[in-house]
Amino acid sequence: MKIEEMKKNPISNTGNLAVFLIDVQESLIKGIKKKDMLINALNILIQSSEVFNLPLLLTEQVPHKLGATSSSLLLPSDIIRIDKICFSIFGCEDIQNYLFKNKVSHLILSGIETPICIYLSAIDALKSGLEVTVLSDCIGARRTDDESIVLSKLQNAGCHILPLESFLYGYMGSAEHPNFREISKLIRNR
Repeated sequence: MKIEEMKKNPISNTGNLAVFLIDVQESLIKGIKKKDMLINALNILIQSSEVFNLPLLLTEQVPHKLGATSSSLLLPSDIIRIDKICFSIFGCEDIQNYLFKNKVSHLILSGIETPICIYLSAIDALKSGLEVTVLSDCIGARRTDDESIVLSKLQNAGCHILPLESFLYGYMGSAEHPNFREISKLIRNR
């Protein structure tokens, strides 16, 4: 591998990003291991997305049956909310239209549940030719063994599996980024 290739940062040079919060509904999050840590990480992701002015999309799996997104999330009032019935976000025409219209080339996935909606969404994104980053501390599962297997499969399939802090600092690239202090403060309070 050439030095130039090693220096490439897969996060800061990704083109159009879209950040997804998948199905973080109160009824679903109850069974998630480490749910308090997950909510904390998701709130940092939400705040960071606002600081970076990244598009943030929220999905809810059949909300008329499963209920609304957790009230513990610090959601901006202008968040894009999309109801879905398919497990993969790609089963939703509104999401496909959004991705196409906005020329999104890289998805940042977070939410629940890792072995189902996160996994199927990531696989469909890869099949569509998109780059995918799954934030390892911004996802959750009822069964942690299933989550480990799925993350390994996704990494082998070509997804980036990164903790939130690696994504945030990778996105900034250096301490000279104009939002460095603000993001560092969010991370320090973790």
